[in-house]
Amino acid sequence: MVQRLIVTGPNGAGKSYLAALLAAARPDVPVVSFDAIKLASNWNRRPQAEINAELLKVVQGDAWILEGGPSLLPYAIKHADGVMWLEPSEWLRAWRLAIRPLRSVGRTRPELPQGNVDWPWDQYKFAIRSLRNRTKFRTSISRQLAATEGLRVWHIRNARDLASALDEWESEIRPEHIDSRGSGRIDVQ
Repeated sequence: MVQRLIVTGPNGAGKSYLAALLAAARPDVPVVSFDAIKLASNWNRRPQAEINAELLKVVQGDAWILEGGPSLLPYAIKHADGVMWLEPSEWLRAWRLAIRPLRSVGRTRPELPQGNVDWPWDQYKFAIRSLRNRTKFRTSISRQLAATEGLRVWHIRNARDLASALDEWESEIRPEHIDSRGSGRIDVQ
């Protein structure tokens, strides 16, 4: 049974949204945002020692959903039972990154620590850098997953993949519906 799950992918992939869906399906497994661990306020990063100490507390827990970009993988992957890798189309990511600051302009998004306010101009500069780094994100995630044994991996590229991953996650609390495929590896190309 997957009790320690990482939800990762590039910016705009839908990590926070998926983590919320997973937590709703299994409320006994808490969600932790890596951004909430690594950010102070005004988009300033906390000292690395503080980030490492807080992340260590989380990954030593019995059950968690840790959502964040590929930079969290080196710190957390060895503690995880599974990874949900979100890799939607670039068009979908671009759309999400375009509307995100408009939906929360002047406010802090729920997954972030207070004081990290979305202002469109700053967020758009960040979004452009993120979209340009798509190959870097993909390569980083793929390599780290390939180098980790015994990990259940869901590679989610579309709505069908997402529905399948959610069904499997929910089935773990309903023993009569456990997927007969077991916990083998799937596509990490």
